[in-house]
Amino acid sequence: MDASCRKIVDARLELAQLELRVALLAREGLKRWEIAAALGIQIGTVKSQLERVADKLGPDWKEKKNIVWPELDEEVLSALKTLREGDNLVAIEEEDSVPEEAAILHLKGVANKTGSNYLHQARALQWRLLLLGDGRALHVGAAARFWIKPALSFLSENKYIRFLNSDVGDEPYRPWWLPYTTGGRARGTRAAFYKIIDASAGEYVCNYLQFWLEDELEDYVTRLYSRMKQRWQALSRIARSAGRTVPVPPPSLAELLQEARQVFGLGE
Repeated sequence: MDASCRKIVDARLELAQLELRVALLAREGLKRWEIAAALGIQIGTVKSQLERVADKLGPDWKEKKNIVWPELDEEVLSALKTLREGDNLVAIEEEDSVPEEAAILHLKGVANKTGSNYLHQARALQWRLLLLGDGRALHVGAAARFWIKPALSFLSENKYIRFLNSDVGDEPYRPWWLPYTTGGRARGTRAAFYKIIDASAGEYVCNYLQFWLEDELEDYVTRLYSRMKQRWQALSRIARSAGRTVPVPPPSLAELLQEARQVFGLGE
């Protein structure tokens, strides 16, 4: 049948009020957690509402041209524009590799006492250079890896270190406010091992990380907080427009700085 002959469907008449609100935000690209935060409902509720929308309008309801949707008000449109703005925080590109060192082999399932001992020692510190065979590896704890992402990225881009493997034996760092920083991906950050490309670069790597903590950490946390606050404000505007309770705000800048400093044992 020609598209012009298809029956026009008014979404406002087909969907319940909550279904309509969820569908409108989903059409604009919001993730489930963002919709849940904006409307003050559970993520499971968002999922069930979207399933009902699909049952009523069809599985391809987002692409259908014969469905008429109500206009979003200016406050919601402004909030959506904020949410779409790119996140300039640097992420680490992780590479797959097959390490030869005993500790990495141990992580891969080739159990050995030497590797087990190195891993046990490494997890006691936020980062540590490990002498592995004739080379070196850098172990970075889960929380530390989250807070020093830009520093690790710099070292990777300049060929001082190369990602080897995540430390699956360590619990991921997953604070409750993490979705505000990632735009929805809240799987957390795991501890990891990095290969020191040049054995002579080990001292430089440790010195650079210490320098970064002293001179750059506060600026990075400030930018991180700004992004979190911006996303929360946008979700709050959507919530108010829908007559819902605003989502829980992220920690304050002072609280974030305190948490970051505690990870590395830094003073106030």
